[in-house]
Amino acid sequence: MFARLVKLTVFLLLLGTAIAGGGFFRLQQWAHKPLDVPGEKIIELKAGTSLAALAGDLAEAGVVTNGAFFHVWVRFSGNYQKYQAGKYRFSGRYAPADVADMMIRGEVWNPIVLQITIPEGFKLRDVAERLAGNGVGHIVEINHLFSDPGFLQSLHVPGASLEGFLYPATYSFHEMPTAMQALELMVKTFWQNLPKDYETSVKAKGLSLAEAVAFASLIELETRQDDEKPLISEVIWRRLKDKVPLAIDAAIIYGIPDYDGTIRWSHLSDAKNPYNTRIHVGLPPTAIGAPSTKSLESVLIPTNFGYYYYVLIPGQGRHHFSKTLQEHNLHVKKLVNETKRLKGKEKN
Repeated sequence: MFARLVKLTVFLLLLGTAIAGGGFFRLQQWAHKPLDVPGEKIIELKAGTSLAALAGDLAEAGVVTNGAFFHVWVRFSGNYQKYQAGKYRFSGRYAPADVADMMIRGEVWNPIVLQITIPEGFKLRDVAERLAGNGVGHIVEINHLFSDPGFLQSLHVPGASLEGFLYPATYSFHEMPTAMQALELMVKTFWQNLPKDYETSVKAKGLSLAEAVAFASLIELETRQDDEKPLISEVIWRRLKDKVPLAIDAAIIYGIPDYDGTIRWSHLSDAKNPYNTRIHVGLPPTAIGAPSTKSLESVLIPTNFGYYYYVLIPGQGRHHFSKTLQEHNLHVKKLVNETKRLKGKEKN
């Protein structure tokens, strides 16, 4: 009882000071006058913190000029019960009224502790290395999750692995995630970015979702040019229809465990590699990387120019598309000659 009387007495004294100094009007002026906060200040409002304690913390940090005035002004407004607990970051200019509004709205400061970027075309092994390298799980644990049947089922992922279902994006975490939490977010983002009615649309074209994702990953790994993706899609569709090998080297490379940057004849003739699309007809067993939404869409919107072949244009990062093998071989020869010329130039 005595403590409550003391608090009441202090409050009445503060109220009297405010009135004597010009009353409520001057207090309102003070509450709406911006102040430059020195540097960056973090104020934590814990549940159960008294208004007096908060006012003192704000004044000590330089967020408000006068803790007693803030105390009295908030008491006048009668809304301290609306203030939400949490950490608040102040950097710049704030009036006491701005501080109050932030805390009423609950604009708590939630710092990012980790940010990871998964680029388009990233493979599972790339994702594992990036996660483990940033302290998110152990690489053995991550590789296990990639193909864990129960985990895949919980995420509604068809097929035997997460390959192709980890959406390429930049992920920000406000708390350090576990490997499972990080992968769950990546798959959730995949579903969010899957084009509308995609499963129904690809089914109408004779593909399962897993096959469509594998198809899209081929497009992604073959070109980074969005305008070329429907053209790549056309070539793949024509070859699938004619039941001839896709001859996509990116898929062959995916199936080479010790790939060192050079495709050898032994790789091209290796029938044991299930991803060898120069020998095996049809789509590869799984996706070969993370496709973007544009690549997923391109599965459904192939061009219809009659293209059956494509090859890189030397020095351009783009492709030449051909309808005939004769035309294609001409451009392959140009690429080979230019590659030899550049290698000879490097030696000299």
